[in-house]
Amino acid sequence: MENRRRLVRVEVNDFLELKPVNEVGKKLVAQSKDLTLMGVCFTSEAEWKKGQVLEINYFVPDELDSVQLKLVVVWSEFIGPEEGYFCGGEILYVEEGKEKVFASYYFNKLQERYFRNE
Repeated sequence: MENRRRLVRVEVNDFLELKPVNEVGKKLVAQSKDLTLMGVCFTSEAEWKKGQVLEINYFVPDELDSVQLKLVVVWSEFIGPEEGYFCGGEILYVEEGKEKVFASYYFNKLQERYFRNE
């Protein structure tokens, strides 16, 4: 099986607020599990369909702030009644003016993972 990933994924456990683009008033919370500059994997109680576009408030702990993302669901798999769904999506848009905040968070997580013992 060919690995098509272009960027290293870093494990995280961050708070997300999800909202389908075309639905008013529906907001759900989720937990990110890993991320790259191109995508986010997360767990959610709700089922998200492949191709569905979500608006995400990604809460960056170091900044005490959130970055808004637009993401298209690439896959969604039911894990179990307690865990809900494990989903992955490709980032379509990062909030203007906060691209550097999101990129810095990713690169800081990479440094923690690969260079913490040096």
